[in-house]
Amino acid sequence: MKVYNISKWTFIGICLLILILPVSRHWQLLTTGKRATGTVMQYTVRIVEDIMGKRELEAASEISFEAGGITHTTYGPDNIEYLPGRTLTIFYKSSDPTVNCVATFTWFYLKGYVVVPIVLLTVWYAFYLSFNNYRKRRKSS
Repeated sequence: MKVYNISKWTFIGICLLILILPVSRHWQLLTTGKRATGTVMQYTVRIVEDIMGKRELEAASEISFEAGGITHTTYGPDNIEYLPGRTLTIFYKSSDPTVNCVATFTWFYLKGYVVVPIVLLTVWYAFYLSFNNYRKRRKSS
């Protein structure tokens, strides 16, 4: 009977791939989008409407940036307050600057998508442990 084993380097490599998953959601903006410097204006409360039409109040830092000679506004992650005047890197789609991302750890990992990598890491770790707990037994003569 063949016993399967997952190497330590394979385990680490797959963990890294899972950890960069939130960043990879924005790969097109990060690789082909234009880059601008945004300035945090204020921490504000705004009304946001979801896909189903439900409206909710959300607090976030308001960030302004210039694209094509026009000043645009975007928001940081909910309930994360950046200090006013802080400058941040913004990547945006050249044809539509409203499609953008703020290049910070908190924006990538705290913008509503952190649950998926946590679940995937948990499942991967359980899978790794279940395969690596088996040892080859020597045949007794």
